[in-house]
Amino acid sequence: MRTCPHPFASLVLLITLSAAAQPPTSPLGPVSPTTGLVLRDDAVRALIQESSGDRIHDGVQRLALIARDTQSGYTEAAAWTKTAAEAAGLQDVRLEPMKDGPQWRATRGELWVAGAHRYRVTSYADLPMSLAAGSGAFEGADVELVDVGTGTQEAEYAGKDLKGKVALTRGPPVAALRNAVVKRGAVGVVSSYSTPPWNLSHRMDGDFPDQVGWGLVPRSLSTPGVPAPFLFMISDRQGRELLAQLRAGPVKVDVSIATQTDTGHLSIVSGVIPGTRAGEELVLTAHLDHYKPGADDNASGSATLLELVRTYTTLIRRGVLPPPVRTLRVLWLPEFEGTREWFSLHGEEPVRRVAQFNFDMLGASLTRAHSRFQVSYTPDWNGSFVNAVSESTLAFMNRFNSVVYPPRKDFRIGSVTGSQDPMDAHMERYGRGSDHQLFNDHGIPGVAFSTWPDDGYHTSGDRPENVDPTQLHRAAFAGLASITVAAWAEGAGALELARLVALHGVRRVAEDEFRARRDLTSVPVAELPETYRLTRAAVRIAYQREREALRSCLSLGAPAAPVQAMAKALESAEAQALGRLEVDGKARGASLREASPSAAERQARTFVPRRVKGQELASFDELARKAAPEQQPRVAAVQAAITAAETALRERGEGELRFYQLPDALASYADGKRSVADIRDAAYAEYGHVFPVDALVELFGLLEQGGVMTRIR
Repeated sequence: MRTCPHPFASLVLLITLSAAAQPPTSPLGPVSPTTGLVLRDDAVRALIQESSGDRIHDGVQRLALIARDTQSGYTEAAAWTKTAAEAAGLQDVRLEPMKDGPQWRATRGELWVAGAHRYRVTSYADLPMSLAAGSGAFEGADVELVDVGTGTQEAEYAGKDLKGKVALTRGPPVAALRNAVVKRGAVGVVSSYSTPPWNLSHRMDGDFPDQVGWGLVPRSLSTPGVPAPFLFMISDRQGRELLAQLRAGPVKVDVSIATQTDTGHLSIVSGVIPGTRAGEELVLTAHLDHYKPGADDNASGSATLLELVRTYTTLIRRGVLPPPVRTLRVLWLPEFEGTREWFSLHGEEPVRRVAQFNFDMLGASLTRAHSRFQVSYTPDWNGSFVNAVSESTLAFMNRFNSVVYPPRKDFRIGSVTGSQDPMDAHMERYGRGSDHQLFNDHGIPGVAFSTWPDDGYHTSGDRPENVDPTQLHRAAFAGLASITVAAWAEGAGALELARLVALHGVRRVAEDEFRARRDLTSVPVAELPETYRLTRAAVRIAYQREREALRSCLSLGAPAAPVQAMAKALESAEAQALGRLEVDGKARGASLREASPSAAERQARTFVPRRVKGQELASFDELARKAAPEQQPRVAAVQAAITAAETALRERGEGELRFYQLPDALASYADGKRSVADIRDAAYAEYGHVFPVDALVELFGLLEQGGVMTRIR
């Protein structure tokens, strides 16, 4: 029997249908008293609960099966990524071919110890990274093996005939290739080296005796018409076994290598989640290339991008999120090389790229790999709202994930199959070393998400079992929370973001003032006047950075008047900070008056460099290698100053990646407004190190002569 619905039930149904018909609202809101984010708490929960570290780990395992450092392997990985991105809901997914160039491939590579007890040392078929990319073809039986130690010192070659033989080294393989092959006629090198110099503070050769390092035979070592040398990479244990055999008597090896170099290209995988505002984009990047397995580096970043896409498209389809205001441009590409190519193809497009988020090495198990999760700030000269967004995200994640059993389960970020490691994520001052540096060099604020260090970095130990699904989930959420603010902010939401920027700016300038006052307190009295000037410059730069970060919210649609008021408030705070600095200086009981400027100082104050358009990605190291003989003393002076700076920063406890490619980091300050003296001050603010002004004049002079810089005056 049918009954009439109750009038109250009909009213509830109408209200429910009306609510369902309402479009989803912006995920942004006022700073949450619970999370400290400018995302609504329900949006935070949605991003956590929809994303999955377990799904990402599945993608890591799939990509880690492919040798992505060859054209065939990279092409396979790119095709799989394209299909997976389309399935995840990414639109306009395409494979964009890069320029044609030489592409190396191997079909066979075996190293055997010859003799009565002949045995195979390593094989390309078993471990592709054991035969270094760029190795030449070679067939040889009973080739003598000669120990050259580290391969870096002339004394290690004294009295040794290398012609037609194979050099065994435990040092950097490129040094042995130059000294043993190019200079002395060896046919190839076998190396047990596995630790790049920027990882020496975390891992020494021999710490992991069964790891095989990643090597490369540079094309610059090949002579036209002469077969390229070969390079086999073996583990420390295998190297010591061969040394033990050499001490007992001569060792001969059989080598069988089939390689060739053809002309071809790699591709950039590109797609979008369309925004509602035309002409504005956020760029999300992960490098897809790497050796096999290359799980953390960088199958983890590539697979995480897929999960970010799937999470967003799912929440948009369900009506939890509206479409983003700004288009999300998602790129999988070869590291550095692919980013350079992408800029050459798209850098002049009439699109305002608001920010960039880079995902590289995200999933290392914090306990097994002795790692930690970190996000980099933009450089001081490129102040942006992305710093406060990233900082607030990590603070929230630490607060609710610092114990195994957090009281707020809805804010716990973990996985079904991963660890329960407590979280201890950090913001790090700007360092280079991945694709975010290229976006910053182009003026686009870029931050990098990563786990560092990693005990398996650039070795055969970078395997899926050392990647933690829980850490992957946390990295994914960190990206989602930061990107969501940047992609959806407009109007009132952009104003709330500006308030967040102002809030976190208070803490950052306080830290900068603390460092400045500490330096002023600890410096010898004789250095007080110079340090006083530098510390005043550092405080001014810190406040300028935060004003620029506030103004970056205007381009997102924040109303001008309140943002300008917040920026104005920083001016009075800056004056007070400078006053405190003056009190500290005078308390030392010595004059703060600087001596008359030297000739180098006067030259630095009048030399205003600007990078030549189209040369944003040129490096000092490349220029130095090509410098004419008469320029070598100037190059050496710059390199000596950089080495001294690296030593000082290292002894002060800074990480190696902090000063990676330091000359290029300094060159990025050249904007046509700062003099070389201003750049010296800005570099002090960023690194806390006083760079000799005469060396900086030489650096920018060499860059000018190399066509990288032009001189405004």
